[in-house]
Amino acid sequence: MTVTKRIKAIESLVPYGTRLLDVGSDHALLPISLCLSGVISQAVISDINQGPLDSGKRNVAQLCPKLKADFVLSDGFANVEKGSYDLAAICGMGGELIARIINDGGDKARVPLILQPMTHADDLRKYLWENGFEIKEERFVCEGRRVYCVIFCNYTGNNSRYSYSDLYFGKHRPKTAEFAAYAKKLAAAAEKRLAGCSVSGDLAGAAEAESIIATAKEYF
Repeated sequence: MTVTKRIKAIESLVPYGTRLLDVGSDHALLPISLCLSGVISQAVISDINQGPLDSGKRNVAQLCPKLKADFVLSDGFANVEKGSYDLAAICGMGGELIARIINDGGDKARVPLILQPMTHADDLRKYLWENGFEIKEERFVCEGRRVYCVIFCNYTGNNSRYSYSDLYFGKHRPKTAEFAAYAKKLAAAAEKRLAGCSVSGDLAGAAEAESIIATAKEYF
């Protein structure tokens, strides 16, 4: 089984012995890889669609039969039993969808979370900080031309202050080539936004785009 850099970055945040809930697991590749490396021995694997869930069952049976896995057809946390997991991973989705899943999960989502948004990481950070979650760490990884961020957070009940640039760059900004690539990606998107704002006359949007570009250049 091929384990991508993105999956490895997610794995690196999972403590040994954790009872993992993999929300939207798709083909169960994350819990299988963690089991094969000896990090976990049991997992709750959930997906909103039966097809991917069945694929995950076959993969576990073929690749890691020693994994004690419960498979749950569920929209987010809805059908998952509270207390059956220590940590939840919600990865490979848009940031807005991840925020919705956490919000709908209520108390079930108030556990340590590993989140990997494919888009709209700014919206996800905003939701977390405004709804009692503390972002403890962010890691960045490159795969080809794609750059991903992986967020580790937990629920404290206390909302956090943040700046506009924090929404896009996070508060944890490692001095790494991967974060520099992430900053370049944000700058490129902001430059496109700035061009559009210049045409439409959106002065507020232009100022926001210029702010992102200026911050990004501090890191590359």
